[in-house]
Amino acid sequence: MIILYTSNTGHTKEYAMMLRDALDLPAYALADAPAQVKGADAIYLGWIMAGSLVGYQRAAKDYRLLCVIGVGMTPESKEQTETIAAKVKAPENVPVFYLQGGYDKKKLSGINKAIMNVVEKTIMKRLENLPEEEKKQNPVYKMITEGYSVVSEKHLEPVLQWYREKG
Repeated sequence: MIILYTSNTGHTKEYAMMLRDALDLPAYALADAPAQVKGADAIYLGWIMAGSLVGYQRAAKDYRLLCVIGVGMTPESKEQTETIAAKVKAPENVPVFYLQGGYDKKKLSGINKAIMNVVEKTIMKRLENLPEEEKKQNPVYKMITEGYSVVSEKHLEPVLQWYREKG
């Protein structure tokens, strides 16, 4: 089994490297995976853009995905996980996880930066009525205003539990 990932600003890659270390599995950026691993069993991690899991289609076409993980800005929730699962249409026996990562506008370029300018305004509008102190503590607010990450090994625990239980 291998770990494959697609990362834009580095947060998904961080999770992939943590998973690699915890599971002692090789990890590759999807675009750089060597030809000899094509078709292998894989855990796939991708970043969320406009509700879609970037790289999923290619990974699902070229590898046997046993687990799918989406990484995005919003807090982890059952709804977020269900949204990703519905979007990718993963087979029922393939678990789908969602992990909150981070965001750093300075690491974006081109169309992604333009898209996120619009997304930022929408998110900030939703957060504008929070009390100032609560706003300053909100991870998503901090991501937008200063570039921030909540990437942590503790967020990987459900994935690690799935791996241990699958035997």
